[in-house]
Amino acid sequence: MTPLPLNQIGLSWRHHVSALWWLALLYRQPYHFREALRTLPLKHRVVTGFCLLGPALPWMLLVSLVVELLGIGIALASGLSSFTAILLVKHAVGTAMGTTLGIASGITVGIGVGIVGGIADGIAIGLAGEITFGIAGGIVGGIATGIANEIPGKITGGIASGTVLGIVLGIAGGIVIGIAGGIARGIATKIAVGIAVGITLGIALGMANWTANEIAFRITAGSTNEIAFQIAVGIAGGIAVGIAALRAYHLLPHLLFLWPKLRGPWYRYHPIAWDNLCSIPFPGLDRLLLAYADLAPTEADQEIERLIDSYPSQRFQALKAKAALIARTAGKEQNLARLDDIVAALPRGDQGFLVEVPRVCEKIGELAALQRHLDTITRPLFRAPHAALLKEKIDRFRDQIAGFPEPLGSEFRAAAAHWLAIAERQWREAQAVVDKEPSPQVFRAGDPADRRQEAFLLRQRVIGDLEAQLMLATGCPGLVLYGRRRTGKSTLLRNLDGFLPDTVTVAALSMQDPRAFTALDSFAGLIAGTIAGALPDAPRPPAPPATLPALFALLDATNRWLLGEDRRLLLAVDEYEFLDTKITEGVLPADLLAMVRESIQTHRRLIWLFAGSHHIAELTHPAWTSAFVSVRTLDMPLFDLSETRLLLTEPLRHSPLWAKDDPRRPRFAPEFWGEDGIERLHADAGGWPHLVQLLAETAVNLVNDSAAHGLDPALYQRTLDKAVESGDIVLRQLLERECRLDGEWPYLSAFRTGETQPPPSDPAIARALRRRLLVVEDGDRWRLRVPLMRHWLRERG
Repeated sequence: MTPLPLNQIGLSWRHHVSALWWLALLYRQPYHFREALRTLPLKHRVVTGFCLLGPALPWMLLVSLVVELLGIGIALASGLSSFTAILLVKHAVGTAMGTTLGIASGITVGIGVGIVGGIADGIAIGLAGEITFGIAGGIVGGIATGIANEIPGKITGGIASGTVLGIVLGIAGGIVIGIAGGIARGIATKIAVGIAVGITLGIALGMANWTANEIAFRITAGSTNEIAFQIAVGIAGGIAVGIAALRAYHLLPHLLFLWPKLRGPWYRYHPIAWDNLCSIPFPGLDRLLLAYADLAPTEADQEIERLIDSYPSQRFQALKAKAALIARTAGKEQNLARLDDIVAALPRGDQGFLVEVPRVCEKIGELAALQRHLDTITRPLFRAPHAALLKEKIDRFRDQIAGFPEPLGSEFRAAAAHWLAIAERQWREAQAVVDKEPSPQVFRAGDPADRRQEAFLLRQRVIGDLEAQLMLATGCPGLVLYGRRRTGKSTLLRNLDGFLPDTVTVAALSMQDPRAFTALDSFAGLIAGTIAGALPDAPRPPAPPATLPALFALLDATNRWLLGEDRRLLLAVDEYEFLDTKITEGVLPADLLAMVRESIQTHRRLIWLFAGSHHIAELTHPAWTSAFVSVRTLDMPLFDLSETRLLLTEPLRHSPLWAKDDPRRPRFAPEFWGEDGIERLHADAGGWPHLVQLLAETAVNLVNDSAAHGLDPALYQRTLDKAVESGDIVLRQLLERECRLDGEWPYLSAFRTGETQPPPSDPAIARALRRRLLVVEDGDRWRLRVPLMRHWLRERG
C-alpha cells in the first residue's frame, strides 16, 4: 500500500490504515520513521503524535483484553475453580480498560513534558526504551504470574501474550510520546515519567473495578504467593529485558520456517525480512535463504546483499548463503575454464569458513588453468593425458574439500561431482580418437618444441657442458650458445627446467620481444620482470628500473640474494643478435655492453647466457669482443644418427604426461620408417634438427592419409616432395637469405644442376659456407651437406 504522508494523517477513519502503517514502520524501521518525522515542524510532530495515538487506542484495548483472557484460559486448563475464573474475567476487563486509559493518560503527560523539556535528538532512544521495556514487562508478568500461582502452563502463555501486549503498548505508548515530544536527547527521562504515570493510573483504574470478593480472594491467596510473585519479578526482570532488547522473541516463529521442513516461500513473512532491529543471529537463516533462492533467485540475491550491507547481526548467515549460491553456480558451469572467475566472487574474511576461502579459490584456479591449457590442445593424443590429469585433480579436490568448514565442504564437494563428470567425458572423447588414430602426430617443425606434447630430444652433450660451466666453484663467467638457425637453441632453452641441478633457476627472454628493443627502459623492465617471475622471493626494487645504474643495482641485489640462498640464476637471452642491431640503430645505448661485461665479471651467481645464430665475429659493433672477452662458448651441433634414431622412435621420452615406464607413451617402431628408413631420413636432412622434424611430420601425415602401416619407398618420395613445399620458407632462409657476400648465392645455386662442384675461389665465401654448415668436402670437390636442400634447389630454388 501507499500510506498518506505523516503531515496528512488525521483522526478520521479513512486515515486509520495509514496511521497503523506508520506505527508498524516505527516498530521495525525506526530510523526511517525518524527521517520522515524530521521533515515536519515541531507543532506538526505534536499533532502527528495525537493522530497516531487515536488508531492505536482501540487496538491496545483489544490486545489487552485478549491477552488477559488468554491467561484465564490457561488458568482454567490448569484446574482453577470457576469462581476464580469469574473473578479473573472481571479483573481482565478492568485491567484492559485501566491499562489502556492509564497508558493514554501517561502518553498525554509524556507529550506535555516532552514538549516543555524537549532539547535535541531522542526519538530513537524513546523507541528503543519503550519497546524494550514494554515487551520486557509482558515477559516478566508472564513468568512471574506463572511461578507465583504454581501453574507452569501459564508461564508460556503469559510470556507469549505479554510479549504481544508489550509490543503494542510499547509502540502506542512510549513511542508516540517520543513523537509528540519532539527530537530531544533528554526526552528519554520524560518518557519514562509519562509511562510511569500511565501505568499507575492503569493499575488504579483496574483496582477500582475489584469487588470485595476479589479483594478477599487476593488476601486469601496468602502472602506466600505475593512473596513468590515479587521474587519471580526480580528473577524474570533481567531475562525479560535481555529478550526484549534483542528481540529474541522472534526466534520462536523462526523455528516454524525451518522445522519440520524449510519453508522458502514464507521468507517474506520472516521477522528478518521486515524487522531491522533483531540483534542476535538467527541460526539456520542461511538455509532458509537458499530455499528462498530456489524459488525466487533474483529476489533472494537482493535480500542476501541487503543483509550483508545493512544487517550486521545476520551478516554471517547471509555470507554463508552467498558462498553456497556461488558454489552452486560453479557446480552448474559447463566450461571449467571459467571456474576461477566464478569463485573470485566468494566472500573473504578472518572468521569461520571465510578464512579458508583463499585456499579454495587457489585449488579451483589450478583446475581452471588446467582446463584452459587443455582447450589449447587440438591433438587427441595429448588431450587424453591432459584430460586424465584434470580428472585426477578434480577427484583429489573433491576428497580434500570434504574436510573444509560449511558451507564450503558440502557445496563444493557437490560441485566437484559435476566437474568430474565433465572431465571424464572429455577424457573418453579424446581417448576414443587416440584409439582410432593409426599413427600419432607428435612431430612438429616450426616454433620451439614443448617436450610435454611434442617430439623433443634432450641434447645430452650440450646439457652436460652447460651444467659443468654453471656449477664452477668460482662461478661461471658467462656463456654464448652458438648454433645455426633451426638447430634447436630455443627449444633447449625452453626445456632446461628439470635437466639442471635444483639449485639452478632458468629465466629466459627473447630479444624478438618488442619490449626488448623499444627503448632502454622497456628493455630493463623486461629483464626485471623476467627475473621476478623466475625468483618470486628475491628482492624487488620499488619501481621497475629505467636506467643502466638502476638495472645494475637490481642485478647486484639479486646476486647477493642468490649467494645467501646458495642458488644460481641462468639469465638466458635468446636471439641476442638483435642487441647488436638496436645498439647500431641507437635504440639502445652502447654502454649497455659495458654494463653486461661488469655484471658478467662481478655477479658470479647470476650467469648470462646469450644464444644466437651469429658468431661474435659477424656482429657489427666492435664492443662485443671486449664485453665477451671472458665468456665461454657452447656449440649447438646438428644431430648425429643416434640422436635422430632416438627422436624418431621415442619422440615423447621426456614428456611428463606419462609415467616413466607407461606403456601408453607414444612410440614408433623402427619398422614404421621402412627398411633403413631412419638412416635415409637422417641423411636427407643432414642431421639438421628442424629438417628431421619436417620430414618426420610430413611422413606421419602421409602415412595416416593413405591408411598405410608404415613408410614405403613411394610414400618416402612423396614425403621429400611435400617437405620442400611446406618447408619452403625455412629452406630459402637457410640457403638464400643468409647469403651476405657477393657470389655466395650463385655458388649455392650451381648445386641445382650438379651434385658436386669445386670449392669457391673466394676464401671469404668458403669460410662463410663452412660456418653456415651448408657444405662438406668430397675429395677435392664440395657438395651440399643436406640433400633435401639440393632437392629444394631443383624444385623451388
